[in-house]
Amino acid sequence: MAREVFNHGLWVSVPGAIAGMVKIIEEFGSGKLTMKDILGPAIRLAEGGVPIPFKMAMIWDMYQDSFRHSKNAKDLLIDGKAPVPGDIIYAPKLAKILRNVADFGLESFYSGATAQNIASAVQEYGGALTTEDMKEHVLNPPNPLPGQALSVDFNGVTIWEMRPNTMGIVALLAFNVLKAYDIKSLGHNTPDYIHLVAEVTKQAYLEAWKYLCDPKCCSRRVEDILTEDFAQKLRDKIDPEIAYKCPQHFVSSDTSYVAAVDEEGNACSFICSNANYFGTGIIPDDCGFVMHDRAKAMSLEEDSTNVFGPNKLPLHTNMPAIVTETATNDLLAVFGVVGRWMQPQGQVQVLLNMIAFGMDPQVALNQPRFFVGDPLPPSDTYLGSLQDLCLEGGIDPSLIPSLESKGHVCRFFSGYKREFMGKGHVIARSKLFHPNSAERSSKTWWSGADPRSDGCAMGY
Repeated sequence: MAREVFNHGLWVSVPGAIAGMVKIIEEFGSGKLTMKDILGPAIRLAEGGVPIPFKMAMIWDMYQDSFRHSKNAKDLLIDGKAPVPGDIIYAPKLAKILRNVADFGLESFYSGATAQNIASAVQEYGGALTTEDMKEHVLNPPNPLPGQALSVDFNGVTIWEMRPNTMGIVALLAFNVLKAYDIKSLGHNTPDYIHLVAEVTKQAYLEAWKYLCDPKCCSRRVEDILTEDFAQKLRDKIDPEIAYKCPQHFVSSDTSYVAAVDEEGNACSFICSNANYFGTGIIPDDCGFVMHDRAKAMSLEEDSTNVFGPNKLPLHTNMPAIVTETATNDLLAVFGVVGRWMQPQGQVQVLLNMIAFGMDPQVALNQPRFFVGDPLPPSDTYLGSLQDLCLEGGIDPSLIPSLESKGHVCRFFSGYKREFMGKGHVIARSKLFHPNSAERSSKTWWSGADPRSDGCAMGY
């Protein structure tokens, strides 16, 4: 599809992030902090300015055309230009919205002037969002996802992921299949290791695809594909010498991830996303932000469970994760890897680096990755063929002939393109990656931030 299709207002569903964040605080917060306390730092940054780091500036420059069509594009520019590294960006309109939420609650966002500005902007670009839709989101919020988070056990740990409409089941399927293999014996990033993980990834995508939709629109029980019997069926499809041929294409998206742990052991694994970097590029009056394009992940195929329609949750790539010790239920890690459909692949590779190969979080994140599909497809509408295998710079190029002999279509990604191989963050106990460590009973947390991003690991 042409780029302008993604600026269409139909790709905007009700913006639920604000309501979701407030709901999390109401249900899981300590009660010691008010909403003013919580939003205060964000308000101060929006008013006082944020320095733009290198990689963010690069993305801003690369994708500025996606929002320049908006009459309010100046809200995201400095003197008509995209910010360069070191520039300070101010967001006074966003600060005002956050202050109103802190002072007056969700109604200040989902009704009144802000809701009207959002609905008007979306309708101007052909969308169907109304002020009634906005108000209804607070009065009658969507039902929570049924049941608790999904999980599978893997080598003494339990990996927890969100249910569909997110892609967490892709990673869970992969781990459930991989637990039967001696991963360490294959060697890190060897042809046999890359082939196995790539083949498991393909099978996980192909099976999970049937479940990646609004859960109320799916008649299948997702738990049924997380059993050992089902995992064995997928293992039976994997040939150690021949790549599975599956030219299916998938929709893509983009995200930001945060992991946090406090002194009492409470943890949060959190993802927020516009889908594409600047979403639809639609900037409502007096808001200072772009509207997302998450609904573009819905299908136009009538027989799809993820078919485009009203009152439906679109497929989400967002999949923050948590790891606990199976025997004790003790928290071992919060982690995530952002970057379109790299998310489940990145999670699998980073966690295998720690569990199977004993790497600490930073070393695990530093390792070169591989990607089933195309991180840079010719159109943002799909991932590309699962037959493609992209290798990040740092993986030995001499491995390519061996992988191609198995049927993989290999490409090599280096330089700035490494940014598209996912960006992760991890906070973990040493017991996860050094099970016999003398430190296993301590209160020390290890953390790591992906060198492909502007993120960092911080203690407080």
